[in-house]
Amino acid sequence: MKKTVVFIVCAFIGLSTSNAQVIQGTSNVGGGSSADTEFNIGVKAGFGASTFFGSGFTGISARPSVYAGGIAEIPAFFDGFYLQPELVFSLQGADVGLDNLNLYYLNIPLMGKYHITEEIAVELGPQIGFLIADSWDDPVTGSETNKINLGINIGGGYRLNENLYFQLRFSPGFTKILDDINLTNGVFQVGAAYFF
Repeated sequence: MKKTVVFIVCAFIGLSTSNAQVIQGTSNVGGGSSADTEFNIGVKAGFGASTFFGSGFTGISARPSVYAGGIAEIPAFFDGFYLQPELVFSLQGADVGLDNLNLYYLNIPLMGKYHITEEIAVELGPQIGFLIADSWDDPVTGSETNKINLGINIGGGYRLNENLYFQLRFSPGFTKILDDINLTNGVFQVGAAYFF
């Protein structure tokens, strides 16, 4: 798995640095420009709330979460629509009774983004997460944390200017966090991306 993660990181960096960095979504919505054939890259970070959905534990409550990573914006198919691959380190988890379960993921969302206006966009897309580390220790049942987490992202954004783009996102997971307990991730995030 480590080789896969390293390959994905290197591919993302290579793709990002080998192309022009032109901001999309500010001048070509509803009528193209020469920038339609290029894409831009940036960084993103933010915070939110993370919890678990399902059964198997009682006393589950949300806890603060943070994320940081890279983002690319690639024009595709028609004016106003973009593919938005991301590479994001994310701290997730929840408070469970008197304890808490920390989950550290390297998430790779592949978002489809459509600009309704030059400023406002909607986003939707799948996500795969690779568990890097966790604080789970269960000597009684011996249950293990799953190393892969699949989910979907639903959200939107607001472009303030050519460089700054704010995001709001909800990310429910499909994969069980623990191999024998019916719990999945649920993360609400708010943050910003800065395009170079």
